[in-house]
Amino acid sequence: MPQTTVNIQDMAFDPDPVKIKVGDSIVWSNEDSMNHTATANDGSFDTGMIPKKGKSKPITFSKAGSVPYYCKVHGKGMSGTVQVS
Repeated sequence: MPQTTVNIQDMAFDPDPVKIKVGDSIVWSNEDSMNHTATANDGSFDTGMIPKKGKSKPITFSKAGSVPYYCKVHGKGMSGTVQVS
C-alpha cells in the first residue's frame, strides 16, 4: 500500500492536513532539532518519541475519517489532521 511522509519542521506538521486513502500508511520525518511525537487526540495512534532527524515507524490507517493529532511534547499548539478517504 502507498506510504506518505509528513515532515516535522519549525514546530509544524507538513502537509496539514495530510490526505490518504484507507489502507495507506504515514511515516513522520522529524527535521527539527528536538524530539516530537504524532499522537491522535482520540488515542487511535501514537508514533512514540521521534528523535531529531529521525523517522517514525509507518502507521497504517484502516478506516475513513478525520483524525486530529498533536505532539505530546509541545501540546495542542503543535497539531495536525489526517484525512482518510
